[in-house]
Amino acid sequence: MDHVTNQSRLATGLIWMGAAIMFFPVVWMLLSAFKSPQELLDYPPRLLPDRWSTEFLVYIWTERNFGRMMLNSVFVSSTVTLLTVFSSAYIAYVFREFQFRFRIPLLYLVIATTMIPLPVLVLPHFQIVLWLGWLNTYQALIMPYALWGFGVFLMYQFLAGFPHDLIEAARLDGVSERQIFQHIVLPLMKSPCVALGIITFLHQWESLLWPLVAANSPEMQMLPAGLATFSGDAVESADLFNPYSAALIAAFPLLIAFLIFQRMIVKGIAMTGMK
Repeated sequence: MDHVTNQSRLATGLIWMGAAIMFFPVVWMLLSAFKSPQELLDYPPRLLPDRWSTEFLVYIWTERNFGRMMLNSVFVSSTVTLLTVFSSAYIAYVFREFQFRFRIPLLYLVIATTMIPLPVLVLPHFQIVLWLGWLNTYQALIMPYALWGFGVFLMYQFLAGFPHDLIEAARLDGVSERQIFQHIVLPLMKSPCVALGIITFLHQWESLLWPLVAANSPEMQMLPAGLATFSGDAVESADLFNPYSAALIAAFPLLIAFLIFQRMIVKGIAMTGMK
């Protein structure tokens, strides 16, 4: 019995150690955001700042246009997430519940698109956006990623265990397919929808290459592009250079979203069989 207790304590200790190692960079970023540029260069480095200050956060938010970048990132990421979740759920429902010619080959073709590297698609997407006259618009940032093959696969896996008899009973009662999907299937897919939504939101939030190509005007820049230019540019005043403040602004919404939806993320991934 003592042997089992010691093993349990050792496992618990290793888990806490791993969690501390993984979470330490977040703590360092959070505390360094309130340090002066001189403190960032001090050696040996110190965890806590000597004087807590928010002037760097205010400077980045106002003078470096991070407020507009935050608005663009929130709007684009949220819109892409909603479109991806709804389109993936609907397409997966069609593939699962309807029998039509070339159904399986088409499904495999959709899933195979997830293996295409995103940089390969930049040039075709750019040519389409240029032809449509969408450069430097929200349409250019949103529409190329409104449908994701991985999302279709994730929803298809969940629907594999969906009670088909419930759908058949609704059909016998005269309920239309649109109503079945909206009022029966979609509400029961809440967990995988949340999981896909968080994955999609994170993917879009940290996207850098496509926003730089499709929208190069300052009014349409997103946070990753702002972080890249902020790190590379020579800031007007050396006393106001603190990249951790910019990183904190960019990471803060993601941390809040994860803390709110972490249980549903884990549950959604587990229910779709992707453990």
